[in-house]
Amino acid sequence: MSLQPSDVFVPGRFPLEDRNIYADRGRPQDDFIKAIRRGFVPVVFGSYGVGKSSLSRYCTKTEDAHGKLVYIESTYGKSLADIFTRLLEVIGYEVTTEKTTQREWESGGETGFGLAGDILGYLKANLSGKLSRGRKKALASKRQLVVSSPTDSKVLDLCEDAGLFLMIDEAHRAGDTLRRDLSAFLKAFANRNHRQFRIAVIGTETDASRLIIRDPGIDRLLQEVPVHPISHSEARSILFDGMARLRIRVPEDLGMKIIRSGVGSPFILQYLCLEMAETAKQTRADALTQEMHAAALRAYAKAKAQRMIHQYRTAIETTGTKKYRKRILHAMARAEDDYVTMDQLVHGISRDMAEDVPSTALSGPLRELKTAKFGPILTDVEGPSGTARAYNYSAFADPAMKSIIRMIEALARPGEEIPADFQQ
Repeated sequence: MSLQPSDVFVPGRFPLEDRNIYADRGRPQDDFIKAIRRGFVPVVFGSYGVGKSSLSRYCTKTEDAHGKLVYIESTYGKSLADIFTRLLEVIGYEVTTEKTTQREWESGGETGFGLAGDILGYLKANLSGKLSRGRKKALASKRQLVVSSPTDSKVLDLCEDAGLFLMIDEAHRAGDTLRRDLSAFLKAFANRNHRQFRIAVIGTETDASRLIIRDPGIDRLLQEVPVHPISHSEARSILFDGMARLRIRVPEDLGMKIIRSGVGSPFILQYLCLEMAETAKQTRADALTQEMHAAALRAYAKAKAQRMIHQYRTAIETTGTKKYRKRILHAMARAEDDYVTMDQLVHGISRDMAEDVPSTALSGPLRELKTAKFGPILTDVEGPSGTARAYNYSAFADPAMKSIIRMIEALARPGEEIPADFQQ
């Protein structure tokens, strides 16, 4: 049976099947695999949309295929109890919730994890068919297990015995309590010297230290794995190799334009490729065309970016020569870091305008972009504690805006505020 475009390009799913197109990510992919092989915890971090989750899931395809991967999609609104529950369900424990009260505790400077009324009660062994006879016998002696702290050795031992791989995604969305408890859990994990149980942490940050509370007890265990936007060769592999599987030709000059419109995001590039490939199949065309690319961009803008395009259009000035709000947004989008200082803005905008632009000229427009009038489209950056403002740093309120502005910059023709291909 011949491949369909949705078999090859999978912007809404992880590229885990052989028929899915996936570009080897080089150094970060090698670092992830090496960290696991050496018993470290990879901390995968980078900007929005650069393919952190896809890379991590691709590296753990084997564990996933054998039912060993426990994937926590997001930490938002979750406690360590929720993560424990998922782990124990996979290895055959039945979780029942009961009203119980347990005093919160503090030990060694770590904040304890309390069973505050209705989250996690007693964990009772359930002789599940998933377990081997040997495991059933081993678990039968643990008819009643109470988890009382984030460093509970029983959970670690059960996960080791089952050979699980715990992958925690969107760690940047964790609340303060979970961050503290997760740090204590990782410290206990580091001290157990496990060989079968593995953990990985993923988050949208440009600084790995903002994902996990660090101290000497766990620093030796962590392996930072920074992920950057896909390179030209990686984007070329997705586009040209993917289309070749479908027997669709890509003209070289058009291919370069398509890669540029992907702005380093594997999701955006795969989305555009899927749209174009489906059009080519429907029209029985054997090659991509400029019209297919323009239609794919319009489809992406309509389905994924209309709110942000409208917000961008409202935020920029449409008259005058300086247009500082627009220049600030584009300087923010071009920056490699998600957190940008006033000095970086001054340097970038001065270079673009070929004149010295003082910070006083930018401070007012920068403040405006952080007000409700514009969304806000920008925001101050919180400090590591999550409670205080980090002095002098700004970031996009929605990280996806960075990709949208990069697309606008890459595709807009002279005199256009919004590319014609984005018009409805």
